[in-house]
Amino acid sequence: MRQIPDFPNTAPLNIEHFELLQPYLLSNRFGISEFSMASLFPFTKKRDYRVSSYKDAEGSTQYLIIGKQFSGGTQELFAMLPGGFPGRRLFARLSGMVSEINTIAPQNVSSWNEGIQSLSDGLSVQEDRDNADYIYEKKALIELTGQVLHKKMAHVNKFMKEHPERILLPSNVAPKEDMLEVLEKWAENRSSVEDLEATKLAIDYQEKLGLCGSVLYSGDTPIAFTLGENDENNRFIIHIEKALTQYKGVYQYINRAFASELNESVKEINREQDLGIPGLRQAKMTYQPSSLLMKYKIRLD
Repeated sequence: MRQIPDFPNTAPLNIEHFELLQPYLLSNRFGISEFSMASLFPFTKKRDYRVSSYKDAEGSTQYLIIGKQFSGGTQELFAMLPGGFPGRRLFARLSGMVSEINTIAPQNVSSWNEGIQSLSDGLSVQEDRDNADYIYEKKALIELTGQVLHKKMAHVNKFMKEHPERILLPSNVAPKEDMLEVLEKWAENRSSVEDLEATKLAIDYQEKLGLCGSVLYSGDTPIAFTLGENDENNRFIIHIEKALTQYKGVYQYINRAFASELNESVKEINREQDLGIPGLRQAKMTYQPSSLLMKYKIRLD
């Protein structure tokens, strides 16, 4: 188990931090998809995640994560503090390091508001719609009833008719090489594949990260897979879903089929954010989410 240095010192996020960070992240998750090593670790190279520890006002150990993102075409640093407002002194030091504090849970907005109002009139907690998680009722994703979702069911039925030899295997049973094969074929002829390396890491470390899912085959050929993790609030979070679009209806099929495979205790499915991408937002909205799990941010420019 690798130790995490005290702020302002930081260390690169590593899989060896799992035993320290995972329980902390889950205890402060509030349903947010990012607060898990299954979400953070695969993107540590892309985001250059670094971790640090500090003591809160009660003397309890808390952790913060600093990463890189692009805003307005410029790379900048941001921070995530799952434990809420860290106190005036640490916030002042952090403000000189990062341009944004984001992934603030609704439950922590009041503590942030109280903390920053005493420091600067120019700071505010803002709604971050682009990173809101989409929450769906599992039952609705399985039944696909209603005028809009009925169209999804038509795609499912077409896929089932054209692929009677289909097989759905648990991801811990299917060879990892089959998921990697789907991933490589999915990435072909794409001009930008930002999550390619992250998805490979998720596949390689799926057991350690607590990921589970399904791999879909047409006969002996792997054509889609999905990976995610359980959330304690009777919810499952989908982190990865890849499919070969030459198989018409494959995304609609694996979406529904995997939802049908989930434990009866799971009532909702979190399908993460749309990142402000118009096409992705439209696709997520057509599945008629039951709610959006809003996140918040503070710009420090």
